[in-house]
Amino acid sequence: MADVFLSCARTNLGAAQRVAALLRACGFSVWYDESLPAHRAFSDVIEEQLEAASSVLVLWSTEAVASQWVRSEANRGREKHRLVQVRLDDARLPMPFDQLQCVDLRNWNNKPDTAAWESVVASVAELAGREASGGGAVPRHLPPQGTSRRQMLVGGGVVAGLGALGGAAWLLRDRPKMSPEAQMVLQKGLDSLQQNDALETQDPGSTLTAIALLSDATQLAPDSAVAWGGLAMAYAVRKRVVPPGERRGVDARSRAAAKAALELDPREGRATGALRMLEAPYRNWIAVERGHRAALQRNPTFPILLFTMSDLLGHVGRWQEARQYSDRFDRKRFMLPGADRKVIINLWAAGDLPAADRMLDVAVKQWPQHPQIFRTRLSYLMFTGRPGEALEILGRTADWPIEIRPDFIAAIRATAEALAGKRPPEQARRTALEYLEGNPSAALQVAQACVALGDAAAAFALLRGYYFGEGEWKALAPAGGDEDRVTSPLFQPMMRPMWRERSFDDLLDRIGLNDYWRQTGTVPDFRR
Repeated sequence: MADVFLSCARTNLGAAQRVAALLRACGFSVWYDESLPAHRAFSDVIEEQLEAASSVLVLWSTEAVASQWVRSEANRGREKHRLVQVRLDDARLPMPFDQLQCVDLRNWNNKPDTAAWESVVASVAELAGREASGGGAVPRHLPPQGTSRRQMLVGGGVVAGLGALGGAAWLLRDRPKMSPEAQMVLQKGLDSLQQNDALETQDPGSTLTAIALLSDATQLAPDSAVAWGGLAMAYAVRKRVVPPGERRGVDARSRAAAKAALELDPREGRATGALRMLEAPYRNWIAVERGHRAALQRNPTFPILLFTMSDLLGHVGRWQEARQYSDRFDRKRFMLPGADRKVIINLWAAGDLPAADRMLDVAVKQWPQHPQIFRTRLSYLMFTGRPGEALEILGRTADWPIEIRPDFIAAIRATAEALAGKRPPEQARRTALEYLEGNPSAALQVAQACVALGDAAAAFALLRGYYFGEGEWKALAPAGGDEDRVTSPLFQPMMRPMWRERSFDDLLDRIGLNDYWRQTGTVPDFRR
């Protein structure tokens, strides 16, 4: 009986050989189909070895995802609670394997002393019921005796999986101090926060789950800065989705959790990120920018801090600088659709369409059913001269995310058809305004569509309603007032026809952005 049944696509045999060699150096026996004897039936031998192995190690890649053999072997390992997964490239894992932790070996470089590789060895050792030996890497953090496979997967045994909003390095620091129960609850809370996507909040209910789990984690491990920082982040995300009347209490809880985290670890990135997320930039651009820069000086690579800085620069029309920060996102540790969407918009607004094209392809491959990626893809295609491609996507109903509503589809299709010359622009504008009446939060997106359809006057009317609560569209003013207002859509490329109009400059005067640029000595890209 082998300790490890190694499953991979035929094109990944080189990687399989390297993995097998390192595992054998650790004292484990490894079987994969390179070992097939000539006189035995292929499927019989595979089934025999698969059933007998202590663990099933799957090397996921684009080719492996497409292989029915690999999927079948992975499923057998999952059913028997013996599955260990690693990722070799950017392929999206098929269901249900995308619900389990997967070690990231994309930048592994065959080094046996990395945290990612050690987590693989730890998983194999736990399933084999013994520690590693020999000349290979010895795991520094083997799970305690009696830890179940479920606890190891959920509780952080695979340390190279994504940590919520900033990677998994926290586990190596915190794990020795925490009980298995605390580890499990903390990881589940961070996973819930990650799945919600703090940068593009879609599911308010999942923030409650994250808050409940991370609150429990702080009780079980009160000295864990990560638990307190995660809780601060969960409350900061929650603040974005609750009604204005509830925000003060959520804000206070986030700040209290952040304070507890930073007293334990002054560099705890989630706590710092939460405090930055709590600050609304509208009409507070200078102070917010200073705060973001100070936070980045203390923690220059933490992803959420890079995101908030990039986001602020977009709000003040400084896309070239915003792009510099989003270029620093580490997508291997920070794979969120909201981050990918931000990268696409920054590249687009900065004028680098080839790079935006490439990033859009990556995001669609990674998040094919995410509503924000879906909307961004349609807008990008429509407003960069490719409305026909947008219409092709709209014609494939199987590609629509389940969250997308029919009235949105009708409005976006009308705009795309008008831009493609298949419908009168005035008709498309009416459809967009009808959509807006039932969806006031889409005010800026509909204003962009009006500009693209040649009706700047309608766009200005929408903007006056949104920013100042004036005119026929005064109902578009956000319920939270300035706290909810944003300005980055004003400086995206589809608004270009408005930029040289006196009315646009007057709008910027009233908003306060002209004062910001004068006081900071900066120039927005659209004026260069």
